[in-house]
Amino acid sequence: VLRRHHGGQRRHFALALAWLCLPGVGRPDYPMPIAPFEASYKVYLAGIAVGQAELQLEYQGDSHYRMRSSLHPVGVAGLFAKEGVDEEVEGELVAGTPRPLTYRAKRTGSKARTVSLNFDWDRGEVKTEVSGKAGRLALGPRMVDPLTLFLLTMLDLRSGALAGEYGVIDRDRLKTYRTQMLEEAKTATSIGELATLAISRQRPDSSKATKLWHAPALGFLPVQVSRTKDGAETSRLTIERLTR
Repeated sequence: VLRRHHGGQRRHFALALAWLCLPGVGRPDYPMPIAPFEASYKVYLAGIAVGQAELQLEYQGDSHYRMRSSLHPVGVAGLFAKEGVDEEVEGELVAGTPRPLTYRAKRTGSKARTVSLNFDWDRGEVKTEVSGKAGRLALGPRMVDPLTLFLLTMLDLRSGALAGEYGVIDRDRLKTYRTQMLEEAKTATSIGELATLAISRQRPDSSKATKLWHAPALGFLPVQVSRTKDGAETSRLTIERLTR
């Protein structure tokens, strides 16, 4: 059962509502709750820029969405590391909730693999294929792929109802992530200082955690992401450019 946070979030919800009333937030001229965007991020390890990440959302018709993401090394890091990840998902919005239909991912480098997910909501299952190995998993409400998780989180923050847990089909496994609203913050980025809502995401009994800073003024787009292990930061992504 996926849980939602309600108590203790009134102040965060009030901030979200205040941003929603501002012109340009969620693009009132656009029919979808989250407007299309293309965002570029710098990837840092130990404070050194080593990569470039991209995140894109677009719509096809009134109810279908497509998201793409990529992460590749740049600069000196690109001379030594050939690791890269490209992802794409297509899905539909049903009663305001994203439901993925097809997800594809390709990773290059030392851990090269391909991932294919086909979601069958009528049958309640997802067909998985990881580097040629096929499988099936049961599909429950609001379960998503790793890429749609960004969109679902943005929509939940927009409605003031961040879930306490999210189910994600990652490769050929179901992973459950517990989420928590942390604090309001002022976050310095290349596109200016932004008011943000910080949340944490972590699997039960895992030493790894992710902290995300979402900007209400930008449709709750994540503008900074920090990944940690045993409390120490391992990587950080910070937004560099945004097109809407």
